[in-house]
Amino acid sequence: MTQTTDIRDQDCLSGNEIQKLNFVKTSGRYVFRKYYRSGLRSHIFEVLLAKDVLKETQGEMTDGILMFPRARPKKMFRILRNRFKAKEAVFNEIKKYTLLLNALGPDLIAESEEFIVDYTGTGTHQIVLCGLQEYIEGEILDPWRLFGKNYLNNLFDATLLTASRHRSVVETARKNIARFVKKTRQMISQKGYIPDLAGIGNLVLTPEGDLKLVDINNIVEIKLDDSIRIDDKGYPSCDVSVHVLSILERDILQKDICMDDPLYRLFLSKKRKRQVKALEKTFYNNL
Repeated sequence: MTQTTDIRDQDCLSGNEIQKLNFVKTSGRYVFRKYYRSGLRSHIFEVLLAKDVLKETQGEMTDGILMFPRARPKKMFRILRNRFKAKEAVFNEIKKYTLLLNALGPDLIAESEEFIVDYTGTGTHQIVLCGLQEYIEGEILDPWRLFGKNYLNNLFDATLLTASRHRSVVETARKNIARFVKKTRQMISQKGYIPDLAGIGNLVLTPEGDLKLVDINNIVEIKLDDSIRIDDKGYPSCDVSVHVLSILERDILQKDICMDDPLYRLFLSKKRKRQVKALEKTFYNNL
């Protein structure tokens, strides 16, 4: 879908808590609020119902008590930071999302409706890719803080669930993680790409045990050779994503990591991991 409009920096890219995006025509029903986890590749906004924001800020009476319920996003609105010189480059970017969607399936990623806008905030016309993305509520699956084999049991608060329901949700989560690992490995072998799994918050587990990849803006080419590839931001996301994949298999699924596996033998070698750590250090020093 293509749309021609304006994006003004002072309206949508400032640090104000609640944003008004002048290129979105609404009757005041929705409010756009800058999301706290906007990343290197995208500005991200919560799309909220104005009436829910009003309850959040002014409160509502519930059983005689004034409550301030947090407004829950209906969608997440993304504005990619990249500026494209031609529509063809944008369509190539959208193809990556389509590849990810086809490889993993809509039940494993946060689906998005992608569209184009004409950005004139700098005084010139620039092509910008945006997306209205499914909002996923749940717990972050942080691969760098997996404490023991009971991680999933502890992640889902047993005090809020019956014992049988808790076991069911944990088992559902484990099955979905296994399915995610399987489909990601198929994507690597069949398409030669891997999704970006490196960032904290890229994977979310819903209260029902569904697993969703929410960072859909970056998939990276993967090749079984000695070169360590960095992405457009200078981060070795390919190698780190393979490392995360191995963590999911080893620490959550409790599988033995076989170093005869060509993927892990190459990417998890001690020498290569030292080189990747050095690249990560350089990346963070340059932020």
